[in-house]
Amino acid sequence: MENSSWSFTTQKSEKSSLNNVFKPTPDCKLKVRMVGNPVKLIKVFSNDKKCAILDTEDTGKKLKAKYPKELNDVVVRFACWCFDRNDDNALKILDMPFSVANSIGNRQLLVGKKVGGITEGGDWSIITNGKKGKDVRYEAVYLDETPLTDAEKKMVEDKKSDEEGQFDLSKYYKTHNFVEAEKLLFN
Repeated sequence: MENSSWSFTTQKSEKSSLNNVFKPTPDCKLKVRMVGNPVKLIKVFSNDKKCAILDTEDTGKKLKAKYPKELNDVVVRFACWCFDRNDDNALKILDMPFSVANSIGNRQLLVGKKVGGITEGGDWSIITNGKKGKDVRYEAVYLDETPLTDAEKKMVEDKKSDEEGQFDLSKYYKTHNFVEAEKLLFN
């Protein structure tokens, strides 16, 4: 898995047993502060809800071509460390759709300020239209410039020195090539 940049959002990934991952859902009203750069996750789900995070979008196309009835669409999502302002500023991983990542990344492109920096970066509100499935629409709204506090900086440093996973999100996700994904999804 490669780290991306907000200038635009890129690369791979299998979700490990993480209890600190959250994502926008219908009727959500998230308030977050991004930390660091996002990673691109290429996911495919089987009809029985098994998920494989793939090494490339091409792998997803090949799997979908071979198993058109057994697999749902290949989706691209992004993950980034963030402070969850609605949960006592807990440091979590936000799993977000392209539309949210694109909105956040566009601010960096247009304004030229880092999205997830220590001194540059701000709080965002992520809301939905309340619908479900393919009808849900997400909106990311920039709220305010919020440099990290000393306590937040310490949380980030503690996470970076964590022996289990490090701060690098590639440690939390495992990507699969065609053969590995096929085994995972159908065995």
